[in-house]
Amino acid sequence: MDKIINYYSRFDEWGRLEREPIEFQVNWHFIKKHLPPSGHILDNGAGPGRYALKLAESGYELTLTDLTPQLVEKAKEKALERQVYDAFHDFHVADARNLQCCFDEQFHAALMLGPMYHLQKKQDRIQAVRELYRVTKPGGTVFISFMPRVQHVISSLKHPRSV
Repeated sequence: MDKIINYYSRFDEWGRLEREPIEFQVNWHFIKKHLPPSGHILDNGAGPGRYALKLAESGYELTLTDLTPQLVEKAKEKALERQVYDAFHDFHVADARNLQCCFDEQFHAALMLGPMYHLQKKQDRIQAVRELYRVTKPGGTVFISFMPRVQHVISSLKHPRSV
């Protein structure tokens, strides 16, 4: 996990969704379509919090987690800057496979839009998904995304300095 933390400590994750806005637009369409009208949402592996901030601006309560301490700090800064800090119950540095910071059935919905890109072992992916379901209320909505391996190659070729 240290390699992932080091990578995201240097990479402009905030700017990535500005450079590649279609991903955010498509995800946001489905998130809004399937979320409950209100509630407490977990954004797990949130990076600097683009989705969490948009959800906070839409009136939801949030908890944000990410593996990279610098990205959690960036999310706090952005929440203050956008005047939605009070919508956040908490910000945690946490591994998606072990959400000790969260209680069972705590959230009305949960997002995991980043960690699956980095969890290469099947057991790690299974554990991350189990954790997400553990902390989501029964009947709550869970959003999980992943990127095909070929997309990593394409992104590396388009943005070699980010590798």
